[in-house]
Amino acid sequence: MGKNKLFEQKSCGLDTRREFIKNSAITLASIGAMTHLPSLSFAAKAKQFTFGSASASGSWYPLSVAMAKVISENTPGYHVTGSVTPGASKENIMRIDRDEMELGWSLSNTLHKGFNGQDPFKKKMAVLGWFSAYPAIVHIAARKGTGIRTMADLKGKVVATGTPGSQTNSDNEKVIFPAHGLIPGKDFDTRRISFSDAVQKMIDGHIDACAYYMGSGVPGFKRMAESTSIVFIPIEKSSMTKIIELDPTLYTDDLSAGIYKGQEESVPAVHMAYTLCCGANLDDDFMYNATKAVWENYEFVCNASAVFKRAKIENVFKGMAIPIHPGALKYFTERGVTGA
Repeated sequence: MGKNKLFEQKSCGLDTRREFIKNSAITLASIGAMTHLPSLSFAAKAKQFTFGSASASGSWYPLSVAMAKVISENTPGYHVTGSVTPGASKENIMRIDRDEMELGWSLSNTLHKGFNGQDPFKKKMAVLGWFSAYPAIVHIAARKGTGIRTMADLKGKVVATGTPGSQTNSDNEKVIFPAHGLIPGKDFDTRRISFSDAVQKMIDGHIDACAYYMGSGVPGFKRMAESTSIVFIPIEKSSMTKIIELDPTLYTDDLSAGIYKGQEESVPAVHMAYTLCCGANLDDDFMYNATKAVWENYEFVCNASAVFKRAKIENVFKGMAIPIHPGALKYFTERGVTGA
């Protein structure tokens, strides 16, 4: 078939589609004039909500997108959009308080501080709990070529400690490293960067190690482990008492073996609950339906990130440090799950 003939056929098809769209628009306009098209009017008035996460390299962003999708599809009158929020927990809570966001992820201790108006927050935030999902784990990873095997080996190295103002950065520099006798900026050179930047700099060899709160098996650390040889540094048992003294919401458990390429043994690590939060003034019916949508589409959400498989409905109150929204509470009560 000649080139010109093919172009004529494509153009003919395009013209036909244009006529169809034009005629359909005229028909819809006529119907709308007579019936006011209530369904279209309703769609146009759907409330636009935002669901905060963290960096695009972690698990929170794909999970926020997946949850936003099922909520939008199962909660009439609302459209929810998952959003990247580099400031993670703190940013999500502050934006919820300012009515710039309605739903978001947070570490449990950041949520507790926001609700109670404790540092780094200047006042009590208008935020409530939604549910606890799964544990956050401080992954302390080092490139094998650096010779780092223990926390003490970090002395004199270049270590990424998280975005300024984030809970990761705060806990790293005020709790975890000091509990091991290490002062960031003095005993080692710090890079206060996002997780996605840290992943790339580890792969490129521009930093020696990094420490970030992440769910087990997150894509960023998987990519790191598959692109360069890394080791995960264990928390020293002798330092755990000091860690709990500095932040009683923390606890120790293992980063299970076999999660990442080359990680053949389990590694003692600091844990904290990953929680979800919401605006204190959100409608009870919306929060009931949003909660129902997430938990009754559990497999779909898990497909967005396998870490959500660690979220169990019987554990939704575990590690939740503040009151849960009444709408969410109603759904959990119906499922026979209580905070008692």
